[in-house]
Amino acid sequence: MDESTIPAPGSEQSNEAQSNLARYIRSGFIYVVLLIAFGVFLPWRKGLDFFDTALLSAYACLGVVFAGPAAAQAFENKPESMRQALAWVGVAVGFGEAIAVAMLAIGLLTVRLTVPYLPFGPDITSLVDALLLGLTASFALASLGAWVSQRFSSGAARLVLRIVLLVLVVAFFLRSRALPEVAVLGAAIATGAGLLFLFLLQASLREQ
Repeated sequence: MDESTIPAPGSEQSNEAQSNLARYIRSGFIYVVLLIAFGVFLPWRKGLDFFDTALLSAYACLGVVFAGPAAAQAFENKPESMRQALAWVGVAVGFGEAIAVAMLAIGLLTVRLTVPYLPFGPDITSLVDALLLGLTASFALASLGAWVSQRFSSGAARLVLRIVLLVLVVAFFLRSRALPEVAVLGAAIATGAGLLFLFLLQASLREQ
């Protein structure tokens, strides 16, 4: 073998580091674009219509889009204990909720700065209920992604999560007006589902 074809020591690690860096930069760019699109552009176009309770409720629940996939990726590896598994789920939920809250906060700030006169503001009670629903739904989907990843595979978890998200999107478009009204009940159901998936996750970890 020619010496020129032999990888230099540390070259594989260097290539992996560059690949990870490129992936982080790409992901960061995508999140910045999302924050600009949903935090600035859409609220600016909507104006006072951005305060619509159904729209704000949808914003408050956007964490589910990010929490589930983040958990599926984290659980590509087996956690050493249930405590570590819970920590991974918590990080995934926190990640998703941070993006959702950032979009919502930037959107509200955009309307405040671009509309000269605000005759009314968002319905705080409905918004709090929606934030609770978003948090519990993120917990449920992160727990679901974690369990399916460990029980089957990370690819299977991503597929299941896509199906669930598609169902949720269709349900929102069909009954978006009902979202603020069912937020508290939905939060209770999501909490129960999340606890069930954690129980299944614990059982799956014991079997391995």
